[in-house]
Parts: sequence; structure tokens; C-alpha cells
Amino acid sequence: MKDVTYVYEALNWASSFLESKEKEPRAAIWLMEDLLGVEGVEFQLIRREKLQEDQKMSYQAAIERFSAGEPVQYISGQASFYGRKFNVNENVLIPRPETEELVELALKLLKEKGLYAPKIADIATGSGAISVTLSLECPEADVVATDISKRALEVAKKNAQNLQASNVTFLEGDLTGPLLGETYNVIVSNPPYIPIAEVEKLHEHVKNQEPHLALAGGEDGLLFYVRLAKELPNVLADNGIVLLEIGYDQGPTVSTLMEKAFPQAQVCIHQDLNGKDRIVSIT
Repeated sequence: MKDVTYVYEALNWASSFLESKEKEPRAAIWLMEDLLGVEGVEFQLIRREKLQEDQKMSYQAAIERFSAGEPVQYISGQASFYGRKFNVNENVLIPRPETEELVELALKLLKEKGLYAPKIADIATGSGAISVTLSLECPEADVVATDISKRALEVAKKNAQNLQASNVTFLEGDLTGPLLGETYNVIVSNPPYIPIAEVEKLHEHVKNQEPHLALAGGEDGLLFYVRLAKELPNVLADNGIVLLEIGYDQGPTVSTLMEKAFPQAQVCIHQDLNGKDRIVSIT
């Protein structure tokens, strides 16, 4: 990048470099937007502005990190979720757009049941994307979020602080362990659900960078759903709601597990915007 002066020249260099490495060339724009702190129309207006030397060095380093397999979100330290920016690092999964649909469904069911000051639990909270979002969208709620990873909880707590989500309590522990002794109106979870053998087939940005603790769900991907089926009845309030994110091919099996655990409840499979099974609800 020694002959680069302007933003558009740096973009051209980065796009060509990434294409030569068979990487996503659009990352050139994403990382430049992050570097300059602008996006959309504002970004288009500054394409002919000059870059400072330190900006050029930072941008080149970011492009090289991406070409080596690091996700854009880890390079920038942020990921978008439900219209907000969440801090992320190698200790947490990068929030996915389809998980926003679990939040949407939770808010819809809360409204339908007339629960305006519910007790909500988020199991395996990771970055806190679900728990923090629910607390902000439902400010009268009392939200508890758990995770077995202390480092993940540090990220989640920081996100709650940055986004001023004051009604979230974070507890370290395994699945429902920290919740015992209380019952909750709504329990949500996006647990690890990828079979161990399938983890190695994931995109390099996922398998080589994101924490396997948050990805792998045992030999068949169902380990945590089997455990949740046993544990959830102890912490779910009467007339409560459970929402579980699942893998695209796990709907029938997980719903059967939950029907046995909650024989009086209605268990449904919900598809995401791509038409794939994504959420199992218990109401």
C-alpha cells in the first residue's frame, strides 16, 4: 500500500489483494467503514479523502488478518444484532441474524400472554446478545443470563454496560445450575448444537476462530437439548415459555424431547426467513 493516498485507492488495493487470496472482496469495504467510523451514504462521500499513514497501516493489518482467516467482527471487535453494536472477541460466538428471530418470537409471545414484567433467563448467553436485547426491548423484565465461560460473561457484562441494560444479572455456571431455586416466565437458549464431526467442516472463519465450547453439541449435536429437557422443568414457571434455537435438521428430535419433558405444553417448530427449522417453542 506504499503508493496509496486516498480511500478509494486503498479499497481497490484491498479488493484485489483479497480476490488474489480467494477471500470475500467486500470485506475491503466493511473494514474501511470500521476504520473510518462511517457507513452508507457518508462512506460514499469520503472515498476521495486522504488516509493518514497510521490509518493506512491499520487498514493493511486488518486486511491481512482477514485474509489469514479471522472474521471481520473479531477484527473490528463488534457485531451488529437487533440494530445495536455488541462487542465480540474470540471468547464468544459472533451473533447471527437468524438469532434475532428468536428475540422477535420471545417479544411476540410475551405480548400475547400479557407478561409485561416477566422473569427471563438466557442460558448460554455468550456475548449477551439475546439477554441484553430482551432487557432493552422489555425494560420492565428481570433478566438473568448464564454461561459456563467466565471470559464470555466478561464480554456480556461489558455489552450490558455499554448499552445501558441495567436489568440483567449475569451468573457463571453450567446450563440451569445457577437458576435453581427460582422459576422463570421465559427461558431462552441458543446452546451449542453442531455435531463434533461437523465442526471441522465449517467455514474456516468459524471452525478456526470461534470458540468450540460454544459450537459443539456432542457427538450428535443434541447433548445440551437432552440435558435441558431434564433440567428445564425445575426452573420454568407455570404457564411459562421456552424458546430454543436449533440446527436446521434438529427440529423433530428436539421437539420430541421437549414433548416428553413437558407433556401438558404445546411444542412447535418455527422456521427462519430462509425456510429452515430454527426454533423450538414450548408454551
